[in-house]
Amino acid sequence: MKTYMTPEEHARLHRRRARQTLGLLIAVLALVGIVTVVRAGVKGVATLFDDTQQKAEYEDRLEGLVLFDPLPFDGIENIDDLTLREAAVWGCVYSIQETQGSFDNYNTDPDTEQLLLPSVDVDAYLAKLVGPSFKLTHKSFEMDDMTVEFDETTQCYKIPVTGSVGTFRATVTRLFKKDGLLHVTVGYIPTQSSDDSILNTSSDTPTKYMDYLFSRQSGSWYLTGLTDSETKPESADSAASAAEPAPLAESEVNDAILATAGDSAAASVAASAVADEAAPVEEAAESTPAESTEASSESPAA
Repeated sequence: MKTYMTPEEHARLHRRRARQTLGLLIAVLALVGIVTVVRAGVKGVATLFDDTQQKAEYEDRLEGLVLFDPLPFDGIENIDDLTLREAAVWGCVYSIQETQGSFDNYNTDPDTEQLLLPSVDVDAYLAKLVGPSFKLTHKSFEMDDMTVEFDETTQCYKIPVTGSVGTFRATVTRLFKKDGLLHVTVGYIPTQSSDDSILNTSSDTPTKYMDYLFSRQSGSWYLTGLTDSETKPESADSAASAAEPAPLAESEVNDAILATAGDSAAASVAASAVADEAAPVEEAAESTPAESTEASSESPAA
């Protein structure tokens, strides 16, 4: 028996299928949206806790100071004046080399071919480190093995041509806040060997750690102190002991001795067995000449 649908029922069927299709499409879009939101949330959280870029920024800001290994201080006004000048000038030089790759945009002295570093560049570098309110009086200064001359006429430092300066390079390992200050833990990586004769730039192992303290001023963090860090380098003795094999316990030593003795006894028994098996062969070999003599003596009689 055939079943016929009225036009109204046919229209209702089409509308129901259309609603089902629309509902399925909305469900798929909602699922895609949820997945997108979850992925964006995970990425946002990862970005929130990823401080790699911040560490790189503080490494650039502190490179000049780490080069010359300053003594701990409380308050930027208490830092050694020579150390601050060295850090400001050479930190600026290294920052230019890092960001621009060369000094093509800077002039050189026509007589000595020394790089002319404008004092305004040094001020800008120093302002990022200790704040714009700090003012450095520019003048020439003496280092251990060179003189950095300041030209009042051009308002430029004459940077001597040299391979490298300083004894350490910086690697920021940790950022954390304590007592309202930002602690930047810096590992000091030596740039020279212990006898200062061979460059050691291939090493990435810090020999000590220091905490640079930053205080918040006008929405930015500026250097205000330096102190010893709770982070300590791995000692050479512990590294050496980790490389050496662990000593055997007394019981293990005794077992090894007994095993060696057992092997020696087994070897002796095996050697005796081989000797016993070889003995009849040797006796047979020794009796052969006698038997030949008897045979030869009987032959003429026959």
